[in-house]
This record gives sequence, structure tokens and C-alpha cells, in this order.
Amino acid sequence: MTIASDRGQGRPTLVLMHFFGSSHREWQHVIDRLDPSFRVVTLDMPGFGDARDESGYDSHSMARHARDSIERLALENVILVGHSFSGRIAMMLASERPDWLNALVLVAPAPVGPQPVSEEEQQFQLGFDFSEAQARAFIDGAIGVELDAALYNAAVTDAMNAHPEAWRAWPSTTYAEDMRDEVGVLAVPTWVLVGDQDPSLPPATQRELVMPMLENASLEVFEGYGHLLPMEMPERLAERLNVIARKA
Repeated sequence: MTIASDRGQGRPTLVLMHFFGSSHREWQHVIDRLDPSFRVVTLDMPGFGDARDESGYDSHSMARHARDSIERLALENVILVGHSFSGRIAMMLASERPDWLNALVLVAPAPVGPQPVSEEEQQFQLGFDFSEAQARAFIDGAIGVELDAALYNAAVTDAMNAHPEAWRAWPSTTYAEDMRDEVGVLAVPTWVLVGDQDPSLPPATQRELVMPMLENASLEVFEGYGHLLPMEMPERLAERLNVIARKA
């Protein structure tokens, strides 16, 4: 992964990771509303954003990239925030019990076991042609509310600029990876946040596939929102992160 931004020097440190097809830019409006006393770091996954030309698209490679980035910065008192696919990465890192980890915040996370994916969604992702029309369809299909125009355009651009091999790795193989035995049940304090209109990883999926892997976790459901909470409700998400960070 690439360290895309690093702001502040306080504690705790919030490390923000993005959803599949996106980049650190999805967190822009959240970061602007976080308590300035916190340190905030954003990471881009291999194949996306500033890490477009990095390789290593399987879950283990991405977890290693993320761990190396965090340890290169010598971060402490970390709250690891993973969104969608990177929620899986966050849980994999937590299973290693690193000394630097305080808590997890999982935003509509993918499970550490195989993710349920409809045939229609898989075929769309496999056939994605990186055109503006398909990038718009990708974002439109994930949201529950209209996005801020600048954020929407950034999301479309990120999807169009993704590395084709990184993009196709997910619907080809990565979504089906199974790390349940490897990860086990996590004891780290965890908050799972999900929109009730999430078309990909809704509350029912979180209750069935994610929550049983978390020993010390709470599930919060936000009515009227879809899969892209950092862009759909940046004010509310920043508020929750501020509260969580002060507790952790």
C-alpha cells in the first residue's frame, strides 16, 4: 500500500483504508471533520489511487502492505478503519495482535470468509471496461443517497483509473478467499458500521458473517444509506469516529 496522506501528531492515530475501486479520496470530507488533535493516515491499496502501479492484489499481500506502511511510520495507539474490502484486511491485521493496534472500525466490511456476490455483480465487475459510463454505474449501484458532486466525480475517476489486473483480481479470485480459520475470533474492541440500504454487504450479512468473528463488537445500522458511508454521510461518520477515538 501507499501512504497517501499523514496529518497531525496526536493520539490516537486513525488509519483509514478505502473500498474496492476507490482511493484515499473517499475519506476527504470525513478527515476535514475529525478532531484535529488526532493523527490521521490514509492508505491506498495496490492497484488503486496513488498505489495504482503497486502489485500484490490478494488479501495476504494487501495485509502485508498495510502492516509495513503502519510500521514504517512507527505508529502507535492505532484505530484501524477499514471500508468494505479493506475491512477484511483490517481484521486480518488484528488477528496478528500487533502492539500498535487499539481498536477496529469496520465500515460495511467484507467478511474474512468468502463474500456472497450475485452472479450479476460478478459479471459486471469481470466485464468492467473502465469507461465513464460503467464507472458511474458502479458508483450509482453502491449508494443510497446522492453524493456531493466533487466526491461523486472523484469516485468515478478513481474507478476509471484503477489498474485492470487489480480490479479483476477481486471478482476472479479474491472475493472467494477464506481466512476464517487463520483469523479466528477477534477480541479487539470493534465497531461495525453499515447502511440499511447497502446492496453489497447489508446488515443481515454483517450479522451472519462478520459479527460471529468479533468477540467485543457492536453493530450500528444507519437508516437510508448504502455502501459508501464515508461519502454518503461524512459528517455522521466523522462524528462517530471522533467519539470512538476518544474512548479507545
